[in-house]
Amino acid sequence: WECGLLDRFPILSAKVWAYLERTQILSTDTSQSSPAFKYESYVNRDKFYRHVSKGGWPFSTSAHGWPISDCTGEGLKGVLALMDSPVVMGAVKDGILKSIEPSRLYDAVNVILTLQNEDGGWATYENNRGFGWYEELNPSEVFGDIMIDYSYVECSMASLTALAEFREKFPHHRTKEIMIAVRRGREFMKSIQREDGSWYGSWACCFCYGCWFGTEGLIKAGESHTSPAIKRCSQFLLSQQRANGGWGEDFTSCYDKDYAKNGMESYGDDGSGVVNTAWALMALSEAKCTDVDAIRRGVRYLMKRQLDCGDWPQEGIAGVFNRACGITYTAYRNVFPIWALGRCAATYGDILNEES
Repeated sequence: WECGLLDRFPILSAKVWAYLERTQILSTDTSQSSPAFKYESYVNRDKFYRHVSKGGWPFSTSAHGWPISDCTGEGLKGVLALMDSPVVMGAVKDGILKSIEPSRLYDAVNVILTLQNEDGGWATYENNRGFGWYEELNPSEVFGDIMIDYSYVECSMASLTALAEFREKFPHHRTKEIMIAVRRGREFMKSIQREDGSWYGSWACCFCYGCWFGTEGLIKAGESHTSPAIKRCSQFLLSQQRANGGWGEDFTSCYDKDYAKNGMESYGDDGSGVVNTAWALMALSEAKCTDVDAIRRGVRYLMKRQLDCGDWPQEGIAGVFNRACGITYTAYRNVFPIWALGRCAATYGDILNEES
C-alpha cells in the first residue's frame, strides 16, 4: 500500500478484503444470527459487565469474538487502505466481493474510542481497571505484568493511527471526539518514552519494535519529524546499528527491560537479525532520518540476507507476551523485511543505490 503496489497483486488484495469483511465481530449476517449477538444489547452488556464488541476485530477469526484495540485499529486501517484500490473497489461494485458499509467502520471507531484509557493510551482487551500494586498478588510463575491490562505503545499506536486515517476519509464523523482521542494518545506515547529515546516493546523483541510503534504513532498523530521525541528515538536506533549494517536484540531485552546489545550473536547473523533490522528501518524511514548512509547499510543488509527462494532466514524468537513468554512468529521474517524495503524505497528513492 505504501508503495502503491496493491493492484499489482489483485488476488492477494481481494483475499485480504474478504478476510477483513468476514472477521469483523458481530458485523456480518452470519454473526448476527448467532446466539452471541443477543448479548451485545446494552441491557445484557450491563448485566454481564461486557464491553462493546460489535465492530471490533479479534486476534484471529470472528469465532474468537473478543475485540482487541490494536487488532481493531489494524483491521480498520486495512479496510481504509484497500478502499484506495480500484481493483478491490471494482470487485465490490460488481458484487464479486462483499461491501463494508461506512456504518461498520463507524462501529470500529466506536470500539477504539471506548477502549481508550484514562492515561490516554490503549491496552489490549479491556480498559485499565486496577493498579500496578496488584502485581504483588500475581499467582503465575511464568507471566509478568498480567494482573491488569496496561496501556502499551503498540496498542496506542495502532488505535490512534487508525483514528487519524479514518478522519482523513470521514472527516465529519465524531470529529471532536477523534481529535481529542488522538491528542491524548499522542501525549501518552510521549510520556512513556524512555530517557534514552527508546520505547519498550511488550509484544515483540523489543526496543527496535517499540521504537517503530512510538515513532510512527507520534508522527501520524501530528508530531513533527524534527521534534525532540522523534530525534531522540532516531539517535537511539542509530547508536545500536551494528558494523554489518543490521540491528539485533533478543528475548532477554523483554525480560530484563534493557537493550540486549549482543542478543542475536547466537541466533542471528554476527549479532544482527532481519526482523530487528526491518523494525529499525521502518522507524528511521518514517522519521525521515537524514543519516542516509545508515539507512543504505541497513537496506543492503536485508538484501544480502534474502535467500535464493525469496524468503529470509528464520532466526531467533521475535515475539513475546507478558514479558516472559517467547513466541516464534514465522511470518515476521518475510513480512517486515518486505515492508521495510518498500518503505525505505518510497522514502529515499534512488539515493539508496548510490555509494556512500
